[in-house]
Formats: sequence, structure tokens, C-alpha cells
Amino acid sequence: RLYRARDVVMTTPFATLVDSPPWELVAFVSALLFYHVAEFAIAARYNRDSLSRHSWLLGKPYVVAMTTACAEYILECAMFPGWKLGGGEVAAWTKRVGLVVVIAGDLTRKAAEITARHNFTHAIQTTRRPTHTVVTRGVYRYARHPGYLGWLVWSIGTQVLLRNPACVVGFARAGWLFFATRIPYEEAKLRAMFPGEYAAYAARTRTWIPGIP
Repeated sequence: RLYRARDVVMTTPFATLVDSPPWELVAFVSALLFYHVAEFAIAARYNRDSLSRHSWLLGKPYVVAMTTACAEYILECAMFPGWKLGGGEVAAWTKRVGLVVVIAGDLTRKAAEITARHNFTHAIQTTRRPTHTVVTRGVYRYARHPGYLGWLVWSIGTQVLLRNPACVVGFARAGWLFFATRIPYEEAKLRAMFPGEYAAYAARTRTWIPGIP
């Protein structure tokens, strides 16, 4: 009986994911590992004074979101294995597009962090530090808050890569709602810290996040 039960388990889609994980799942896990390790490394390089366990960016809402994404992927593999793990050329191209979006989003965010150097912090600054300046070069020349834009693109891309329809919508909505609140609050602080200078920069530079000019 134990042997037969094991046979049943090992023939399930979940067992297939463990024994021979699809390339998109490997790419997803790799993207998460690179994202968090690089975030911590950049923070250690430019903002060592504020470095902490929070610099890994593993907050509860984020962990819940990624856990939900994994649950959707596994559930759909079990319920619709032919669609989820197969799907033909359309599915293959969807995954490839998702991977490109993931890479583009994370590169945009990392470029923002490296360009801003010590001016980029994970926590919103409410007081102006002696070395704090308005960064307008590099990616900041083309997008306001490129770090936020990059993260939003990256997060949605991870779900396109996994072909998680529910989480594509959920991540897009949750990310937009978060930044729709965070950006106005942060910009109010920046306008107060840099009177006139930040307002002029914001007037000529878009966020490129829909609904947030």
C-alpha cells in the first residue's frame, strides 16, 4: 500500500515540478534570488549605515504575494496540466515575453539604484541629509521614480513568466495602488526638502506608471 501511494504521489504534476522543474519556474526562482541578493548588496555598497535585515526587502505583504503566486502556479499545474505545462507556441512566447519583462524591469530598478547611489534608500526620507540631492541624470532623466517603475514591471513580469492570469491582474492592481499612495507622499517630502528644484524636475519628467503623471 505504501508503495502504491508513493506511485500515485510521484505521478502528480507537483512531483513533476520537483523532479523536473519547467524552465520558467527555474527562471522565476532565479529572478527572485538575484533581485533580493542584489538589493542587499547595493544597499550595503551605498547605504551601509542603514543596512539591516529589512534591506532584503522581504516584507510580509511581499512574501504573501509571492506565496500566492506559487500557489496559483502549482494549483493550475494540477488542474490544467496540459494548458499550464504545454500550451504550444503561444504559451512559449508568453513565457519568453515574461522573462524579457522581468529582466528589463529589474535592470531599470538596479540602474536607478546605482545611478542615485546614496540618494536611493528603501525607506522614504523625511529630512534632508547633507549629501542628499535631486538626481536627474541617467535613467532619472527619462523617468521619475525609475526604481518604482522597474519594480512594478519586474513584479508583473514574474507572473507573465509563470502564466499566472490571476496574479498578473492582482500584482498589477496591488502594485499600482501601493505606488499611487507612496509616490504622492514621498514627493510631498521631496518638494519640501528641495523647494522649486524638485517641482521643476517633476514637471518635466513622467513616472510612466499609468494614472500617476
